[in-house]
Amino acid sequence: RQLTAKRGGMTRLVVKLGSSSIASGEGLALDVIADLVTQIAAAQRERHEVILVTSGAARLGRRLLAFEGPTARAGPELSRLVDAVRLTVTEAADHEGLTRSLETMLERYGHADLAGPLGVALAASVGQPALMALYHQLAAAVGMEVCQILLSRSDLDSAEAMRDVGAVLLSALHHGLLPVVNGNDTTDPKSELDNDQIAVAVAVAAEASRLTFLTNVRAVYGDDAMQDRVSRLTPEEARAIRVSAAGEGRGGMRSKLNAAARAAYCGVECVIGSARDADVVARSLSPRARMGTVVRAVAGQLAPAERWVGGIAYPMGTIGINRDAERSLRAGSTLFLSGVKRVDGEFEPGAVVELVDVRHPERLIGRGSVAMPSTILRLLRALTTDEVADVLSILFRLRHAPALRGAAADGAA
Repeated sequence: RQLTAKRGGMTRLVVKLGSSSIASGEGLALDVIADLVTQIAAAQRERHEVILVTSGAARLGRRLLAFEGPTARAGPELSRLVDAVRLTVTEAADHEGLTRSLETMLERYGHADLAGPLGVALAASVGQPALMALYHQLAAAVGMEVCQILLSRSDLDSAEAMRDVGAVLLSALHHGLLPVVNGNDTTDPKSELDNDQIAVAVAVAAEASRLTFLTNVRAVYGDDAMQDRVSRLTPEEARAIRVSAAGEGRGGMRSKLNAAARAAYCGVECVIGSARDADVVARSLSPRARMGTVVRAVAGQLAPAERWVGGIAYPMGTIGINRDAERSLRAGSTLFLSGVKRVDGEFEPGAVVELVDVRHPERLIGRGSVAMPSTILRLLRALTTDEVADVLSILFRLRHAPALRGAAADGAA
């Protein structure tokens, strides 16, 4: 039987640990990671359930490949050393062997360019097993066992795949494991998907009641000087607030606010705070704890049939509609072209999009799966009713003409 998000005092929490939280001059801030794992173990002993969504694989991979940090300049230094050997050791018996050895080392560093998708994929493929080995070792020291789940954009785009992921997460929690989830940059390096979005998908799929984003600042601030601390936000306020602080990874504060708003619409309360604050896990488990910035949940948890469209699938675009269209939808009617006032993004039939108030885009009205591509939708918006009928007639003929010709050739009507 599936576990629920709350039962007998138990809370199911998703913790997202960002790149900015664990970045240090030497690669990863091991003290932050070790302290967090210890806190999660303590929460498990109190019969709470925690899922960890972690960044850091690509960063650790770059460090292991010596492409950043103190050894990032190894390539130029080795090159100068090889030149010096050639100039000063011309008569040494092992001159050739020495230069070949140095050139072999130089070849490793000579292509130390991890820019672009291939560089991200390579760094992640090196860092991922090392990162999991680190979590396994730290968890074992406090009496926990971990399991790893890697998610790609294609997983989030599949309702069936995410149902399976949710089942695996629930089973892992039932067996007392700590699921460690990460975006699979090795197979999905070009995706704009980041671990903030993955954290929301995991929280919805696993029926979590709370989601905490741990970053390098203590809260969301309303000013560049970071003096105007924001304690609580509605989802609409989270989508609308202007922030300028950037993060280490693909995310940043804007990504976290958008993700927190999406989770809150799905009944998951969110907190944005610092990974270095004391007892962040225990405080994240308590709705009454004063910590970071809270984005309040505005509804109950979604029904299973609504979870993929409602919170898991990444939206490919937005459709701005007017108030008449909104009233029509809330009354159970369909969305007519006359109510569509703006189309943003490029999407194909079947893609999930967000419906927003055209005058106040921060107001999320709903999410849904579209039946036509964005190009056709933009075209139809610009036409009169009669012209729309003509276009649809032409499209219908073009789509079915080959089948009709084949039927005619067979003597069918």
